[in-house]
Amino acid sequence: MKRKLSSEKTRLFLYFFFIAFLGSILLSLPQAYKNGISVNYIDALFTSVSAICVTGLSTLSMDVFSRTGLIFILILIEAGGLGILTYISFLMTVSSKKISVVNGNLIKDFYIDDIDFNPKSILKKVVLFTLLIQVIGFILLIPGLYKTGDQHFIFNSIFLSISAFCNAGFSPSPDSLSGFSDNWYVLSIIMCLIILGGIGFVVFTNIAQKIKFARKGQNFYLSLHVKIVLVSTAVLIVSGFVFTFISFYKTSLWDLPLSKRILTALFESVTLRTAGFETISQSSFTSSASLFHLVLMFIGGSPGSIAGGVKTTTAFITLLYLLDGNEQRTTVSFGNRRIPSAIINKSITIVSRSVLILLISTISLSYVENQLISNGTISLIDIIYESVSALATVGLSRGLTPQLSYLGKLILIITMYIGRTGIYAMSIKSGFTGPDNEDLIYPEESLLIG
Repeated sequence: MKRKLSSEKTRLFLYFFFIAFLGSILLSLPQAYKNGISVNYIDALFTSVSAICVTGLSTLSMDVFSRTGLIFILILIEAGGLGILTYISFLMTVSSKKISVVNGNLIKDFYIDDIDFNPKSILKKVVLFTLLIQVIGFILLIPGLYKTGDQHFIFNSIFLSISAFCNAGFSPSPDSLSGFSDNWYVLSIIMCLIILGGIGFVVFTNIAQKIKFARKGQNFYLSLHVKIVLVSTAVLIVSGFVFTFISFYKTSLWDLPLSKRILTALFESVTLRTAGFETISQSSFTSSASLFHLVLMFIGGSPGSIAGGVKTTTAFITLLYLLDGNEQRTTVSFGNRRIPSAIINKSITIVSRSVLILLISTISLSYVENQLISNGTISLIDIIYESVSALATVGLSRGLTPQLSYLGKLILIITMYIGRTGIYAMSIKSGFTGPDNEDLIYPEESLLIG
């Protein structure tokens, strides 16, 4: 029985591969660097994949890039940020084909209404919404950066607005956002952009509909999806803030002024949700805090958003089933609604496969970078942190990225690529197709487990 990868997944992989390859060529040009000297191709490829996968990890310091190089990175971030949307838009524009059922379902993840009527209109609305938020973020950032004495405040405001909304984590400054570590105005805008980019377009649509009906004096209930996203997002941000703030105790971070401690803990909680900016080094946190941060990174943002990770609803449903489900009852309930077994199975599958990919990446990276571990330059938690950050497209690092060997960089490139395309691909119906496997039923046989 022959099996083949579905054409939708193949095109999705090829789309990201093509854009990443094109970006690596652009970032190999001498004009992309201040000294006019191009870098090794592996570093250009790493940066390109990191940008298209909106990760933020980089083997190069950002101060080596010229204005042209930063513009290349910004274009890649925008293309990768919209991700599936740009992929579908490209297919629809170039091929002029009718949208497939699978691609229609993908658009529905971004904008749930009118999917059967005008998908091109839906894509247009989402793109316009994205550009609107980015423009607003750019305008609000201008006075904040200007007051800091930034001579390139216009360009940097554009860069940070796009990077923050796309949850990319790239900053034109080599020290990320450390220069704004006590700047409530700038960091508040960045946090808002991160949350808006990671919460999902369908949430805004549903909330807008509720407001519209409320003005007419009519009732309109938020969907279960929106309720779970809002609850999950709030719980993760609050718990991340509390745990991070408590972890400062008995460390040098506790000596910071109270307002800065609050801001640092709050920003860390938000940026861990696949954004990747940092105001203080990740190595400054305790091991227990770093372990908790791994969980936040792994979960990531929400479905239909620009963020990465396994997504909030996926983690929520998996946890709900682990706590409330059993082998006799294949569904669970929340908010007076029953969640179908198919959704539960898909959630568990995504989490399980993501853990497997993470395990393979961590073991491979540990083997390749064994010398750094042996001489005490890095620890195992640094390896795990790097792998989770790459898979969940976060971009935070405990200092390992610049020290990676050629093979280490290649492993993270693959991990970032899988993290951006693989989790989306898992959401698509059955990755394999075959002419006769629909009616093929094998005999059952029991075995002992547990």
